[in-house]
Amino acid sequence: MERSVEYKTEVINESSPKVYCTWQEVEILVETLASKIKRSSKKYDVILAITNGGIIPARLMARELHIDDIKFIPIRNKQLFIKEMYPLRKDKKYLVVDEIYDTGNTFFKMSDALSEFNCDFVFLISRYKDSNAKTVAKVLNHNKWVVFPWESKRYSP
Repeated sequence: MERSVEYKTEVINESSPKVYCTWQEVEILVETLASKIKRSSKKYDVILAITNGGIIPARLMARELHIDDIKFIPIRNKQLFIKEMYPLRKDKKYLVVDEIYDTGNTFFKMSDALSEFNCDFVFLISRYKDSNAKTVAKVLNHNKWVVFPWESKRYSP
């Protein structure tokens, strides 16, 4: 059963509103995604965590889906370091996990880089309903900066 997730909004200043996501909310989002995946009857061999934001959600998804194999997709400063990536195999099914679908830049880089492999993408949150993020737990439909519990609350875009 999917639970509704409410966000507490703290406005730092009028030009820079932020939304703080709690650990409890993250757990609900992960459970929601896992439930959608289980209903689809899809099975995955490996979880690919997009660094840095996808690392913790990937571990939580692995727990929910009973997947022991987690690998990282190295993204630093919005750049994909393909040569540092774990070598993928065409006989495996991959679940790519990230915390938020925002502009779509990371998704498109990953989608292009992984196009020859059997991959599905999931996100805890999508900023907008009309995005390429097909499997998400929550759609925000706003521009507020989402601060996850593993991030510093002083961090600003």
